[in-house]
Amino acid sequence: MFTHFKRIISTTWKQIRRSGWLSWASILVMALAFFIAIIFIILAYVSNLFLQSIENEPHIYVFFNTGVSEENVLSLKQEWESLDQIELIEYTSEENALEEFTDSQSRSNPQVAENIRENVLPASLGIRLFSIEDANEIINIVSSEQETNDDIYAVVFSQETIDTIRSLFYWLRIGGGIIMGLLLVVIFSFTLLTVEFRTFNRAEEIGIMQLVGGSLWFIRAPFIFEGAFYGMLGSLISSSIIYILTYVIFVVNRDAGAVSFVINFFDDLRWPAFHIEHFIVIFVGLVALGSIVGALNSLVAIRRYIR
Repeated sequence: MFTHFKRIISTTWKQIRRSGWLSWASILVMALAFFIAIIFIILAYVSNLFLQSIENEPHIYVFFNTGVSEENVLSLKQEWESLDQIELIEYTSEENALEEFTDSQSRSNPQVAENIRENVLPASLGIRLFSIEDANEIINIVSSEQETNDDIYAVVFSQETIDTIRSLFYWLRIGGGIIMGLLLVVIFSFTLLTVEFRTFNRAEEIGIMQLVGGSLWFIRAPFIFEGAFYGMLGSLISSSIIYILTYVIFVVNRDAGAVSFVINFFDDLRWPAFHIEHFIVIFVGLVALGSIVGALNSLVAIRRYIR
């Protein structure tokens, strides 16, 4: 068994050496394909985080009558925060509401800001949901509370805005998934054509091996291992380039104007906690995925020439 495997590896290495420029072409095609795929996956992931940040903004506001005790408001806040659909509730006291209003008006309309001295603005709760899909359910809960709670002055939300955001984000995600799927199909087909061309150049060699009684596994295995090698090396190159570019841009040059703007712009997104071990796992996973894709491409291509 070991001797048989050793012969396959030896044959694979010979095929790689004999391929010459075709080997480098295959590696570069795989590297380019994985580079494009990884870039699009990163863009899709960041776009999804950006959509989530908009989706999770407070869309439901509960205003209380002026003079309501803070204890009553915070008690209601604590009760609603126990609901699974609610991510966060932002409390704004009467004093904070007045301060925020005067700060905003002092720039555009200073006379209005000067004339407001008393707390005439109500306390409020801004409800942020995990998903916009749960908005109607939470609105019903809050509206029911308003009917029995005299402390609540008004429940403010825009049903039209909620419906628009829900519909827009649904179709954006559907469209993004379709584009991503088409991209992966194009990349797979593109790499498959490269493998097909490489296999076509050896069609006569494959026929001879069949004539002399070579087993299907012995004929296929070197091509599969060769494709896995090209895929692994291509993925290794593309992943390394992306890691290096990311480090240089966002670590070495993080104080540059454009880079600093991008970092600040996306800083409020809900990024998962990444550690060095996570990057290592992702890197190894990409390299392994490259091997699998290369092996599958070779398997599909070689099946056409073995009867």
